[in-house]
Amino acid sequence: MRRRVLAALLFTLAACSSPRTVDTYDKNGLRFSYPSNWMVTTDMRIPGNERVREVVVSGPDHALLLLFCFPEATNVSLESFAASAAKGRAGVVKAPFTARAVTARIAGQEAPGIEQAFDLEILGQRLPHRASYYLVHVPGFKVLVGAQAAQQHLATVRPSWQKVFDTLALEAPAEAPADSGGLKAIFVR
Repeated sequence: MRRRVLAALLFTLAACSSPRTVDTYDKNGLRFSYPSNWMVTTDMRIPGNERVREVVVSGPDHALLLLFCFPEATNVSLESFAASAAKGRAGVVKAPFTARAVTARIAGQEAPGIEQAFDLEILGQRLPHRASYYLVHVPGFKVLVGAQAAQQHLATVRPSWQKVFDTLALEAPAEAPADSGGLKAIFVR
């Protein structure tokens, strides 16, 4: 009997610790790897600004990773982007929120960032969250990266973000028109 219980326990542990597979996203010059339990839900140009590409990667427990790809010459600021994101959450965030400077290794470089801590209020419940924003320079482009998750899930979400950060690459596709900023629209559903 003892051996059966031990065998069942070992089988259960082996099933729980099986490694997740890794998927690769490779479209129109943007390439990164991500855990298979995440999904690319959007890859499109921003309406009203066709030179900016937005990619959204959604993970378990409502975690998000956002990539905004701009031509290198675009005047974009990490501080104004983070402030705009905070303003956009105003309806569901209970003030105050805190912000601090952070860095992350993205696309082989140390990227400056801003981390915001805030509580979302949903159906009368406060849910502590963290959102981090980074500015990365890759040849020909600036990439604003946004990563957001509930504080209680950060320990499991951060390694997934890092998988994308470690493998992020962006290059202009050969067939892109000269005035496109090297980006073409793709819609993923």
